[in-house]
Amino acid sequence: MKKSIVLMIGLAFVLSIASLSLAQAKQTTPAKAKGPRYHVFMGTVDSVTLADPVKGTKSEIVVVDKTKKSMTFSVKSTTTIYDAKGNAITLDKIVQGNEVNVKYTTTPEGIHEAASIKVLK
Repeated sequence: MKKSIVLMIGLAFVLSIASLSLAQAKQTTPAKAKGPRYHVFMGTVDSVTLADPVKGTKSEIVVVDKTKKSMTFSVKSTTTIYDAKGNAITLDKIVQGNEVNVKYTTTPEGIHEAASIKVLK
């Protein structure tokens, strides 16, 4: 009888040590960092607005897809812009009628920010 009580106390001790070890492992595991969620929109450029600090306008591009859905994208200084050959270009080289592929994120305020713009034609 004494032997089984000692055995049960020993087993309880081992289980408590194991559960503490698992609890510590869960606490020290870093949470996965969530990066921005990217979306893609393809269509034809309807308009391009270049930033003008005097007028208070920001750079943006309006793109319309085949279903006539129109989206406006904010173009920041960090936005990468490429021509059809993959060469870096500036926003002023994009004109109405160009076909583009826009990779973008949406802010909590609902603003679509272009991460990259590639001219297809």
